[in-house]
Amino acid sequence: MANSASPLQRNPLDAQAVLVPVARATPRVSLWRRVRQIGMFILYAIVVVLFITPFAWMILSAFKSTAEIFRYAYPLTIWTFIPPNPTLANFHSIFFQWGFGQKLLNSLIASSAQMIGTLVICSMAAFVFARLHFRGRDILFAVVLLAALIPFEVNMVPLYLVVRSLHLQNTYVALFIPWIANPFGIFLLRQAFLEIPRDFDDAALVEGASPFQIFWHVILPNARPALITLALMSFLWSWNAFLWPLIVMQDQNKQVIQVAIATFTVPQELPAWGEIFAAASIATIPILILFIALQRYYIRGAVLSGIK
Repeated sequence: MANSASPLQRNPLDAQAVLVPVARATPRVSLWRRVRQIGMFILYAIVVVLFITPFAWMILSAFKSTAEIFRYAYPLTIWTFIPPNPTLANFHSIFFQWGFGQKLLNSLIASSAQMIGTLVICSMAAFVFARLHFRGRDILFAVVLLAALIPFEVNMVPLYLVVRSLHLQNTYVALFIPWIANPFGIFLLRQAFLEIPRDFDDAALVEGASPFQIFWHVILPNARPALITLALMSFLWSWNAFLWPLIVMQDQNKQVIQVAIATFTVPQELPAWGEIFAAASIATIPILILFIALQRYYIRGAVLSGIK
């Protein structure tokens, strides 16, 4: 019976000798580590405040009259941000006097069409550059990337002449059709497609799949984060567009929200800041909803496509 007892049972001091080193091995947070954590928290808080403050001021000022916005703009007080007499008059004005609802619909149509067109064109081009082999492929891809370096101001006049020659001015098509073949989108999706193992292509070829079937059933499902990333970015680019819609669209009934906001003026030809803040606040809602809903895909797509 004595031989069947465990070593700890035979000598209780051995148990203490075993347990003491375990207790001493417990990690302790150093003072420097705590100070660094507090410092990083303060730094993050400052950055968040710097980014949120302008948006908070814009949204809260949308519930003020233009006179109150100027009255409390300087010096900074609590009433600079908090409306003393909250009102919905600015929102009523932009929808029922300025026709902002139609402008919002126009931007939604143009941005959605550009997003869909960009996904279709860029995904097919990226598949060709990433999975197919032909002479001059890399040179052609380099030319596509060089096109992204050309400033818009250089292409602005020739692009407008082409649109006018096709009789597309003052149409929704003119707002998005020049931008669906996006060099950045092709680059982003090509990098994502290159991360997909080629064994998937070989397995599909053995099963008798065509190149289009490989593209549709193999590549696109495995590149979903990158596709969502490009969709979000192309929607954002179109939604924030100002100069091109201002040039190509003279019909005010088909104008987009960014140009419409710039036209909000009172009879004295002064900016109607109350209406501008209200319209800008509403204009940010679709972008915020899309980003919050798709942020995890956006981050993953940016990582998989090699964008740092």
